[in-house]
Amino acid sequence: MREVKLLHLYSQTLDLYGDYSNLTAIRRRVEEMGYPCRVAYAELGDPIQPEGYDFIYMGHGKARNLAAVAEHFCSYGQALLDAVERGQLFLVTGNARLLWGKSFETYDGGQQKGIGLFDTTAVETNAVFVSDVVAHPAFDESLTSYGFVNRTSHIVGENPCPLFRVVKGCGDGTEASGAEGNLYHNLFATWQMGPLLARNPAILKELLHRMLGEDYRDFDTSLEEKALALTLKEFDL
Repeated sequence: MREVKLLHLYSQTLDLYGDYSNLTAIRRRVEEMGYPCRVAYAELGDPIQPEGYDFIYMGHGKARNLAAVAEHFCSYGQALLDAVERGQLFLVTGNARLLWGKSFETYDGGQQKGIGLFDTTAVETNAVFVSDVVAHPAFDESLTSYGFVNRTSHIVGENPCPLFRVVKGCGDGTEASGAEGNLYHNLFATWQMGPLLARNPAILKELLHRMLGEDYRDFDTSLEEKALALTLKEFDL
């Protein structure tokens, strides 16, 4: 029986609002399907070796923490870019997205390079911006998802591969733009933080389908779907 291997990047530094639960949701469902699942961790100062993992996750952190990991992350930029191009599965949430662009402004007004997968920059406002986000995911626009954004920066630049088409709430910037996140090969990236996969069972299933292929086994998400429907009802959807 295959062992599923998961990698959590910067679990001690980039984790707010229960972001770790996205990895928990993946692991729980993999084990329910009957597969052994192992989670490895790469913290600040550890080598990042993407090859060999079925799923790689990195989450949201304070602006100061993001700046602290940036140089270390970028030192493995080519290995990460190569992993994305060969179709390795990633989920990136919150401000960890900024590490995948060309550069971003840090909390103290400096400039920090990213690894340049996307032709974008980011502006730090040092002011908290909060928004609910109701959207249709690009992999199936018949679905409706819910997420929550709490950030101090926004992305500047064209987004040719959005993960979501926004119905209500913010996009990549400070205003409703119609586009949020990135879906490039098997890299899923979104500003939406916290337990995204617990809130949105269809997104969880999409990731697991891509991860396991023919080994995927369907599972009951009726309770999660009911919870999502109740949430969306608050937005008259």
